[in-house]
Amino acid sequence: MRRKGGNQPEEKKAVLFNQNKFHPDGRPRSFPGNTVICHLPPDGAFFHAMLDLHHQMGQFDFAAKIALLPPSSYHMTVFDGLNNTRRARPTWPRDLARDTPMPQCNAWVGDRLRVFPGRLAAPLRMRPAYPDPLRDRQGCRIRLEAVDRAGATALRRFRHGLAAHLGMHDAWLDRYVFHTTIGYRIRAFTAREAHEYTDAMVRFQGRMAARLPEIDLGPPEFCLFDDMHAYHRQFLVA
Repeated sequence: MRRKGGNQPEEKKAVLFNQNKFHPDGRPRSFPGNTVICHLPPDGAFFHAMLDLHHQMGQFDFAAKIALLPPSSYHMTVFDGLNNTRRARPTWPRDLARDTPMPQCNAWVGDRLRVFPGRLAAPLRMRPAYPDPLRDRQGCRIRLEAVDRAGATALRRFRHGLAAHLGMHDAWLDRYVFHTTIGYRIRAFTAREAHEYTDAMVRFQGRMAARLPEIDLGPPEFCLFDDMHAYHRQFLVA
């Protein structure tokens, strides 16, 4: 494919991004599953900063290629649970049949998490990480990190405890990047849009890192979801 300036597609053919979660027009697809998350406190400074980001994202040329999430869904994932895309992965629980219907998977995980003995001190103290151009171009998100080494160690131990309790081996467990997602890319960017997008996300990441030194999150919640627009709390895991 010939390139004529900055408006040509960065890919050689059209690609639908996150097509398992969203339609090309941004409407959510059915994507059921479970997870352990912390919702953002709606009265906190970080939540309001995410609202500002939501508003600003809609003003860019690439806005129609991003499926922005409703603010009520804003959260930080503490531990990925189960969904249909994980059935073939090594992280699937060793004691759960891979063809178990998702409602039964939800019940299975919930039953085990109700008796999980791990604890995590509250509040969970996080902060926006400083910008990294390589990481910040990979997703429509704001990366987070624990405010100190003790908090990072406690969070790491909590996640390892959950993985062991559920029988979910994950060789990449310690490489997980904590974050809050603002939206999902659903169509290919042009080269110009890709450059504009990367610049914007790095700038937003840096601005939040400079202005928001700490985010206090409540106890982790076991949640069920039908799509990426809402996470329904079942009980606290702490």
